[in-house]
Amino acid sequence: MRAHTLLGLAGLALFACHGKNNSPPVVPVPGPVPLQLGDPLPDLAADELAAFQRGKVLFAKRFAPSQGLGPLYNATSCESCHSKPVMGGTADLYRNFYVAVIGNPPFQSNLPGLPSQVIPAFGSQATPIFGLEGKRVEIVQTFEGTPVVSAQRNSVPLFGVGLFEFISNATILANADPEDANGDGISGRHSGDAAGLGRFGQKAQSNNIEFFTRAPLKNQMGITSNPFKGVAGTISLAHGMAPQGSGTPNASTTDNDGVPDPEITPQDLGDLIAFTRFLAPPQPQPLDDAGKRGEAVFASIGCAKCHVPELASSRGPVRAFTDLLIHDMGTELADNINFGIPQASPSSPSHAGREFRTMPLWGTSKFGPHLHDGRAHTLDEAIRAHGGEAAAIRDAYVGLTEGEREDVLSFLRAL
Repeated sequence: MRAHTLLGLAGLALFACHGKNNSPPVVPVPGPVPLQLGDPLPDLAADELAAFQRGKVLFAKRFAPSQGLGPLYNATSCESCHSKPVMGGTADLYRNFYVAVIGNPPFQSNLPGLPSQVIPAFGSQATPIFGLEGKRVEIVQTFEGTPVVSAQRNSVPLFGVGLFEFISNATILANADPEDANGDGISGRHSGDAAGLGRFGQKAQSNNIEFFTRAPLKNQMGITSNPFKGVAGTISLAHGMAPQGSGTPNASTTDNDGVPDPEITPQDLGDLIAFTRFLAPPQPQPLDDAGKRGEAVFASIGCAKCHVPELASSRGPVRAFTDLLIHDMGTELADNINFGIPQASPSSPSHAGREFRTMPLWGTSKFGPHLHDGRAHTLDEAIRAHGGEAAAIRDAYVGLTEGEREDVLSFLRAL
């Protein structure tokens, strides 16, 4: 019996040795490297990636007056207002800026001496609003007997927004319901600019990333530019598939700071456009049991009516949790300042003074503070601040049990 056992063990040993000598080693196949916040899209061609990397350097560049900064400005670099938690994100409250206009909507105009609704904190030119040159003072409440309407803005995160250019007008319009024809209390409508239907900005006032880039260059930094005409700004996210955009260029921007206009070259402008266009979206986390329950509650109480989980695009589903429409958010959030050209509707005002674009929720837990002016420090506070079209949904959220609300927040934290 012992001899048979020894022979058996010897046979196994020989078999094991034979297999070891002749079987090829198992080499694990590496999976895709997870995208980190601030990374470029993973499928870029070499020239696209190079444009993105050059644009990233320019995004962090601090401009000097000799390079065109000013004469009126709020920041010296793009990164100044888009750095939290990494470059391309949002900003803490101390970076908030003001927008202000003379008059009530829809009859509003820029403050005298200013090129836009954005109020510069610094500059070398005196205006009737600021008084002393370069001195930051409180915005007046009236000007020559006409009310001055002002509001704060917190910077919007830029991750993934380039994908919005690939969502067709038809897809966005399919969710618009300005007359609330289905009677669900949600009456979102589209907005935009002279170039076309909007996708970008707190009030969906910009049609494409070029406009979305050139406006803050001028309004926040005083950097002038010409409408882009070159390779980097029109580079596609997939070869043979150009993003939807407008063929209508906007005007050149100018100022009188002594530096020749335009103050940014077409190549540099194109690279800045490429940086924003090619930023990858935030990557969702796997849902645990609480997150799965929260996802169901999120849909059941109506949040997904505006925060539509995904929109179809020519590059596949864009899971941003937005409809890219503007909605009446109630009197508490209303800023009474019109941006963009809102969709005409018999039952809606001709301005967007109470309306804001549905904020994309991907990565939302990484981008506090929340809401257009950063007034909400937590996601729970942001939900409770909803009003207007969202009032009934907010009330449904408040009426949940504490555990159910925490499930919803768990779901949002995973996006």
